[in-house]
Amino acid sequence: MGIETEKSKLREVFKQKRSSLSREEVAKKSQQINQNFIENLLPKIYQKNSDKIFSLYLPSGNEVTTNLIAEHFKKNKIKFSYPKIFKKNHPLEFILADENQQFAPNKFFPKILEPISGEKILPDFLILPLLTFDADLSRLGMGGGFFDRTIQNLKTRKSEIIAIALAYDVQRLCRNLPIEKTDQRLDFIVTEKNIFSAS
Repeated sequence: MGIETEKSKLREVFKQKRSSLSREEVAKKSQQINQNFIENLLPKIYQKNSDKIFSLYLPSGNEVTTNLIAEHFKKNKIKFSYPKIFKKNHPLEFILADENQQFAPNKFFPKILEPISGEKILPDFLILPLLTFDADLSRLGMGGGFFDRTIQNLKTRKSEIIAIALAYDVQRLCRNLPIEKTDQRLDFIVTEKNIFSAS
């Protein structure tokens, strides 16, 4: 079986797994994941009053929600941004979050909400969703390649970019994912009960 075929099959399996979670499960598990990030990972990677910027995503299709993290960032004056798709097959760009930010569906992918306008920035920490991951911190996304291109692009512009995925424990694959040259490994994966790190 070719890598692309294998990835497609895994995507179907884990899309199904994720979509079978009830609204209550998504809310409860997301809360646990957000709290795990805020209490156990954030203090290790971020110093108070730092000028470093995070990027958060707006969830779609039962992805882990990020609202508690966004609230924590606002309350603690931690700068963060949201990704925006300007062109297909290009890296994402990032818009700094502000109080009066308005969101609209992306023109290519209507299920994805993103900021309409705002100040473009380069984040230091990238928080992203996934479909499945393995023990080596490889991730499988929806297949658009946006985050892989973005991580690669940010590394050339900001060498210390740290990529963090939020995931449910049920999304972990018990074997290694099929990998291509363009696939980017993550630095951390935060689930309900665990924090997996590259080190």
